[in-house]
This record gives sequence, structure tokens and C-alpha cells, in this order.
Amino acid sequence: MGAYVDVTRDGAIARVVMHRKGNNAIAEDLMEELAAAFKEAGDDPDVRVVVLASEYEKYFSVGADLTMLGTIDRQSSDAADQIGAFMNRMNAHFSAIERCPKSVIAAINGHALGGGSELTLCCDFRIMVEDGRSRIGQTESSLGIIPGAGGTQRLPRLIGKARALRYIIDSTRLSARDAEAVGWVDQAVAPEDFVAAVTERANRLAKAATLAIAMIKDAVRRGYDLPLDEALEIEAANFARAALSDDAAIGIMSFLAKQEPEFTGR
Repeated sequence: MGAYVDVTRDGAIARVVMHRKGNNAIAEDLMEELAAAFKEAGDDPDVRVVVLASEYEKYFSVGADLTMLGTIDRQSSDAADQIGAFMNRMNAHFSAIERCPKSVIAAINGHALGGGSELTLCCDFRIMVEDGRSRIGQTESSLGIIPGAGGTQRLPRLIGKARALRYIIDSTRLSARDAEAVGWVDQAVAPEDFVAAVTERANRLAKAATLAIAMIKDAVRRGYDLPLDEALEIEAANFARAALSDDAAIGIMSFLAKQEPEFTGR
């Protein structure tokens, strides 16, 4: 257990739970612990799914802890360099979540605003509670700043450039149902069904071919912006790695035998 992040295990499912100061405001201390937790889960062959969650009932994460900006002398000649260096460190922590080779589910049980939304964008699946109050949004422009941890890059890739640009400029806060309608979240779930929905998805992914999923994630991430020929080379290399896995042998034999495969995650 860390100061701001706890990790628990339920079989092949690792649950990473944030608990920073009542609302999980994004700061370097929290992100350092999250990056370390996801690195450990990614390296553990017995972990097959990671669920990112909040300890607090009403908040997944309310966004950046802005006290850091208050410590910088705006008149200093290197003020921009200081902020840039800080954001580069933060983006490295966010990328550690995105690059985790296991399936990652964001269990969005409350507000996910600004940096909190950016945190969910690093995950593979987003399940959000529809409770009539919780909202998700890139709300930085309402504070006179912009998203700094991937919001201007990951959100357009997820829901399209024009729609994302409008939401970011307007600091729009969407309900789970509205976010689901545009593809920002995968499932909008009533409060009484929320835990069951997250558990069902995690259990299903825990039975999947983990190495194949890792190769899929890697190929999509690295190949997305490349010319097609270069991206296909990444796909071919990852196909070879997956084809040589134990799970590939199990999957093919099960298919030929008309049986459900029991993957090992290796």
C-alpha cells in the first residue's frame, strides 16, 4: 500500500485504488504511485486485468492539483521550462498506464474532470456510473489553461477531432449517458449495477488471451499514426510473437476440437 494508491488482488484481477486527499486531484505524488503500480501489474504474469478505481464515492478524480502552478514565479525567465519539464514527467506517468500490457478498466464511480478524464483516456475500457450527478469532461479552458496530459491528443483520437475540439473549448461536462452516446465511455451504468458491470467485464477479460491482448494494444498504439506499410510491419512482428505463445496453441487446438479455450495468459 502506498500513501495515495492501494493495490489488491482477486485472482488474476489487480485493483488499483486511488485515495488522495478526498478527491484524487492529479499531482506528481499520485501519478508516481500509479505508474509504479501499473508497471508492477504489467510485469506480473499472474495479473491479467487491471481495474483503476477510486476509494471515494463521489469522485474518480477532480483534475489537476493546481497548487503546483502557484509555486512557479511567472516572471522567471525559465518559468515555461519549469512547467514544461513538470508536464513531461507527468506525461511519462500517464503513458505508463496506457502502455500497460494488460487490459485496463477505468471504473468511473464519480466526477472525472480535467486530468481525471485524461486518466481514463489512458485505459482500454471506461465504465461510468449514471447517477444523475457525475460528469466527465476536459474542463481546463474554464480555468484559462488547456489539457496537459493527453486530453487534446487522446480524446480526438477516441471520439473524433471536431466533436472533441468543441467539448474541450467549451469545457463541456457530460453525464455518463451522454458520454456513452459519443463513445467517450463504453458503458453508462446505474449505481446499483455499477460494481457488477465492472466485475463482469474484468472477469471476462481475465479469461482472454493476455499476450495477444498485449500485442494488439502495442500494435495499435505504435502503428496508429504511421504510414500503413510501416504499421503492418509492427502488426506482423506482433502476430509472430502471439502465434508462438502457449495461448495460441490452446486457442487453435480448442477451435479444432470445438471446445471453449482455457487460456493461461502466457
